[in-house]
Amino acid sequence: MKSYPRAALLAWLALVVSGTWWIARHTTFSNDLTAFLPASGSRTEQSLVEHLRSGAASRTMLIALEGAEPAKLAQASRKLAAALLADRRFDFVTNGAAEHTQAARELVIRNRYLLSPAVDERRFGEASLRRAMQSSLDQLASLSGLALKGVLARDPTGELRRIGEASVQGAPATRYGVWFSPDGERALLLAETAASGMDAVRQQDALDAVAHAAPDPTLRVVVSGPGTFAASIRAAIEHDARWLSGFAGALVVLILVLVYRSPRTVALSALPVLTGLIAGVAAVSLIFGSVHGITLAFGITLIGEAVDYPSYVFAQRRPGEPVLQTLGRVWPTLRLAALTTVFGSLALLLSSLQGLSQLGILSMVGVVAAGLVTRWVLPVLAPGANAPPPRAMPFSLIGTGLVLRRGAWLAWVLFAAALAFIAARHDRIWDDDLGHLSPLPEDARRMDEKLRADLHAPDAGYLLTLVGASREAVLAHSERAALALEEGVRQGLLDGFDAAARYLPSEQTQQRRRAALPDPGTLRQSLARAQRGLPYREDAFAPFLRDVETARTGPLLTFEDLRGTGLDLKVSSLLLSQGGEWTAFISLRGVRDRAGLRVLVERLPAEAHASLLDLKATSDRLIGGYRAQALSLAGVGALANALLLYVGLRDVGSAFRVMVPVYAAIAMTVACLLAFGEGLSLFHLVSLLLVLGVGLNYALFFNRAELGSESERETSLSLSVCFLTTLSAFGCLATSRIPVLSAIGLTVSIGSALSLLNAMVFGRAGARSAASA
Repeated sequence: MKSYPRAALLAWLALVVSGTWWIARHTTFSNDLTAFLPASGSRTEQSLVEHLRSGAASRTMLIALEGAEPAKLAQASRKLAAALLADRRFDFVTNGAAEHTQAARELVIRNRYLLSPAVDERRFGEASLRRAMQSSLDQLASLSGLALKGVLARDPTGELRRIGEASVQGAPATRYGVWFSPDGERALLLAETAASGMDAVRQQDALDAVAHAAPDPTLRVVVSGPGTFAASIRAAIEHDARWLSGFAGALVVLILVLVYRSPRTVALSALPVLTGLIAGVAAVSLIFGSVHGITLAFGITLIGEAVDYPSYVFAQRRPGEPVLQTLGRVWPTLRLAALTTVFGSLALLLSSLQGLSQLGILSMVGVVAAGLVTRWVLPVLAPGANAPPPRAMPFSLIGTGLVLRRGAWLAWVLFAAALAFIAARHDRIWDDDLGHLSPLPEDARRMDEKLRADLHAPDAGYLLTLVGASREAVLAHSERAALALEEGVRQGLLDGFDAAARYLPSEQTQQRRRAALPDPGTLRQSLARAQRGLPYREDAFAPFLRDVETARTGPLLTFEDLRGTGLDLKVSSLLLSQGGEWTAFISLRGVRDRAGLRVLVERLPAEAHASLLDLKATSDRLIGGYRAQALSLAGVGALANALLLYVGLRDVGSAFRVMVPVYAAIAMTVACLLAFGEGLSLFHLVSLLLVLGVGLNYALFFNRAELGSESERETSLSLSVCFLTTLSAFGCLATSRIPVLSAIGLTVSIGSALSLLNAMVFGRAGARSAASA
């Protein structure tokens, strides 16, 4: 035993140093929220998750400038667009100004006969050419004539206008050459960030870039979009977590100082949980390669249970007794308490969500490390026998429990009532809508809707997906789907849509359009006959003849041709290659009749594997699928805990008496939350797992105490300290304005209180003493 202190300290120091070194040198922290979306699921669901991670919809920023006259706003819009275009944090920026669309315009002009959906053999016949020329004469006499005059010689058939009508389907209003809201109050810009919309940290960097690039501090800059929301939510959660954690930490330290009356003992109480956090983070980094920020935040909360382990030791230490001797008495129970938490984490460890699987690893490794530090390191570092004894409580939980046990029948009634209430609400227990946990204010949501309407941006709610073996195949599927959707626009089912095939038609379609172009002699004859009697010069359309021949004999348009125009980013965001398979996304705008639209989609060829996705319903289904999986895994964890308790306590009745108070508390907690109007979310489920661990600790220690013995005072003190520190920490969290934090705090506060109360009512503390009396 003489070598024990040195070996324990060396092993602990090696763990802390190696873990800290690994975290500092090899650990990266991720903020990609899609780590908390299921990795499994159908092909469409997997493609959707990838689209949410890297698609244009998630990376789009809607920017508005307001607070000045339109002329000043237009000038500021041009300066802001130029500044953001030079910033590597943005892939694409436009405000509708010609200078930002020049490259795309030139590409469209060169390839208009390959891009225009109107091109066919009849388009270049005498009758069609004459109608187009006559229409152009009418337009030249109108206000739009100036714009037409510049392209008429090259494009008498109006292919550019036809492409614009197909692609834009309702462009934003313009003033002074840039986009504006219809009322002229806001200049509008559209930007795509380089970072994923789910990367809250880099989205915040992009937001900062917009703020710094604002050309005039007197103007108000409004920014919206998924990435902006992710950054705002992260900032709000960090703000509340920082302040509430600080306040809760101060309360916990105050409680420990008042009880232990020794700064050294208080400092040592933090040692197991800090060691557990280092070990847990290092383990997650080693296994997954990175640690998610949310995993770290929740992991600190779950490992926070380990801060109770030193309290169970120090609070049960008798006057003049070495800590090692105290551990000899309490370690069997403490070890069982730690192992039940480890088994309870199975629901997280085996999750298909990488973020929650990380949380399971962090919790299990952290709790084991904290338990081992409590067992082997604290006895070496703890103060000697001359340390002041902990302050006694003016009441006994054990004695109070004996009194409450006389009304145990009422607790059973409440337990049964909770189960009946939950059963009656079985179809309304879970709320899978993550939007209900968002702290975004309502005015931010309304502004996003307004900016989307002004910019004619796609809805965030609906998406059409098509699957094929190659990019060429999904482009062909998109073209067929576009025909159906155009019919839907004419029927009023939706306002518009955006598809990659508009900017990069399939090779088959391009070849068909190119084959429809007449040879120079035929076209010259048709053009000459069409011009008869019209006031055009004989050679007025020489550029048209030249461009048609260039298109007829030139190459097809490829994706490489789009690079540097901004259209390459558009196409890339609407196409996805994954696992040797391609998916095309068609974003829908202004969906009015979902049922009618679904009928159109169902008529598409079966080989396109077309799916009309209601993104909210799909995300709810994904979360609901995980929740069902998590509940199944929680059931496995509960069975494992039952077996563990039976092995550890060597008695079925004792194991049952430990489990009943905890599961009764969980049922009562769920009933309370439902009665408060709270639908349970993933965050409530994680919180209930923490309640399970805390409650089993209470029940285990409560059942080992005997009335009138030293263990009565020791157990009463340790349980009181653990409960007060837990209630202080999570009670503060329950006051947060952030729904996620409030849900965690409220659940654990109610659950820990009911767990302690049920342990007193249902437990068997003091039974042996009472029997002997």
